[in-house]
Amino acid sequence: MATKNVPVAKKTTAVANYVDRMAALAQEAVEQEKSVSSGSFISFKSGRISFQGNMIKGDELDVIVIDSVLENCYYPGVYDPDNPAPPVCYAFGRDEKTMAPHAEASQPQSELCSECQWNKFESAEQGRGKACKNVRRLALLPSDAAASAEAVESAEMAFAKIPVTSVKGWATYVRGLSTLEKKPPIAVITTIGTVPDDKSQFKVTFNKAENVDSDLLPALLDRFDAVKGEIMFPYPAPSEEQAKPAGRGAKKPAAKPRKY
Repeated sequence: MATKNVPVAKKTTAVANYVDRMAALAQEAVEQEKSVSSGSFISFKSGRISFQGNMIKGDELDVIVIDSVLENCYYPGVYDPDNPAPPVCYAFGRDEKTMAPHAEASQPQSELCSECQWNKFESAEQGRGKACKNVRRLALLPSDAAASAEAVESAEMAFAKIPVTSVKGWATYVRGLSTLEKKPPIAVITTIGTVPDDKSQFKVTFNKAENVDSDLLPALLDRFDAVKGEIMFPYPAPSEEQAKPAGRGAKKPAAKPRKY
């Protein structure tokens, strides 16, 4: 007895086309909003902690550090706090040996950060440091996100840029958690604060407040997986005026030819 042909393939193809089209539209939406930052930054200006224009009482903030990455950022000339501008060259990564300028950096200075003249000691305008600043970018959740898995999923994420003078303190804190408790920063609530410093005006401090409930770790790891694709969002492009070197002091060696 002959059987009728069932148009299964046609239906499956239609569903696949629908899924592909929705994915394409989602990517178009992301590209359209690329110029908008994925989050707000906590400020440590002058050693005072603020977020979205609001000063934090006591200059201490309890957070869950959901992720962190290495960041290199180069600003031509002397930094002007009254006219802040985004870096003209910057890079993010988890391994400093492979870091390279971000695809959207307006003036990439080298193919690899490890080969860049500005990423070497004594290249800074003043002192013996580097002209390119080796800092850290942290992704943070408020401590009340530790209330439940739902709170972890819905909590607003913020970011923090840890200055060069406080990177050693962050590294010491991370190593301490690992050595003494076998925990990464995501598994604890961290108190971020600031203290005066004679040499650098202030330093950012990190102290463990308490452990996160182990029942929340799966939700935190899921949020971490999502954040890994967000934390390296680019800076906005500087204006022509902002990109111009200003107030340069001693002469530096000529830039190496780019190998593009």
